[in-house]
Amino acid sequence: MYLQQLLSLVPSCLLKELALETKVDHYAKKLQGEVLFKLLLHCLLSHKDTSLRGMASAYETLVFRLLNAGQHGGHIAISSISERLASINAAYFEKLYRNCVRLYKRQLGKYREELVAIDSTIVALSTKLLHIGYRLKGGDADKYRQLKFTIAYSNGIAEMVNFYTDQAHNSENLALRETILQQTQQDTTTIKVFDKGVTARHTYDALTDKGIVFVSMISAAAKHDKIEPQPGSAPLPTLTNRLQILSDEWCQFYGEGKLKATYLVRRIETIQPEDGTPLVFVTNTADLSAAEVTALYSRRWQIEVFFRFIKQLLNFKHLLNRSENGVQVVLYVTLIAAILLEAYKRSRTLSGFKIPMQKMAAELEEALIKHLITFCGGNTRLLKTLIPDSS
Repeated sequence: MYLQQLLSLVPSCLLKELALETKVDHYAKKLQGEVLFKLLLHCLLSHKDTSLRGMASAYETLVFRLLNAGQHGGHIAISSISERLASINAAYFEKLYRNCVRLYKRQLGKYREELVAIDSTIVALSTKLLHIGYRLKGGDADKYRQLKFTIAYSNGIAEMVNFYTDQAHNSENLALRETILQQTQQDTTTIKVFDKGVTARHTYDALTDKGIVFVSMISAAAKHDKIEPQPGSAPLPTLTNRLQILSDEWCQFYGEGKLKATYLVRRIETIQPEDGTPLVFVTNTADLSAAEVTALYSRRWQIEVFFRFIKQLLNFKHLLNRSENGVQVVLYVTLIAAILLEAYKRSRTLSGFKIPMQKMAAELEEALIKHLITFCGGNTRLLKTLIPDSS
């Protein structure tokens, strides 16, 4: 599957339709929305330098001219890219991202996963460089500003993202709860899996009240009253391939001010056999065995791998543009690039990220070379009719 086929997830007609809808190209003579989108996407997926200098250089390459035939302007200044990122309508890229998610999930059909992992990642920079975001307190924390990106991750992609810059969303109780509730409006059937960053018992209550099934972890020391064992649970203790399950009981947890939670929650106590470390899982459903609950939670680790991928291989942690608008634009294109790579991996039955990115870039170059040979019939002068200003 070449890049042109993958781009069926962001078809050309959609790029043009959303450009009109969002008026992204008003007053733009050169770096129109579609061009900027393709330039960012090309730099990300070709595993090239995604700095402003790298983008300006890529803009003039033969490869990008081929990908962007008919809308190429020859040369672009680094300052022009930076200014455009800061001012272009980010709604254009957000709508592209949401449509890409929708089309990808439609392609999956019945093969969609039954769980969604929700977690946050932080990007921090010196206050001298970043003028948006919130600060932590104490020590050297005042020297840095932080941005939070809370993602709902399923089927190998980030299917929802929230971008937070305010101090209140430093709390995972607020950030994760908001994202879970928003994601549930679109999908009521999946199990939500999140880590023990959620400590507020009223968050458990809020999710249970809306019929949202969740799996999480909790501190072994969290205060609770035991109510009754899980009916029909396997004889305990029992050993899975990773953990020894010691107990499986419905409990009532305490929140702030010694107030008890409204709803009961299953508390599954386990230890790691190799070192005796206690791990306590919680869920609000009786439909899963204790072993299934622990296995579901272990799959949450995939979102941590995804965060490392976008930060390291897609270079997201360096913030190509540090304005709020620019951060959003790069965020949405980065997530679209990740979706296209996941679609490519599925088509090739590949795993990991680095090698599939290299293979995908190599296939793109091969496809473009074949296209050139076919078009020119060996006569490179014909390139001038396909790509203006080509040497």
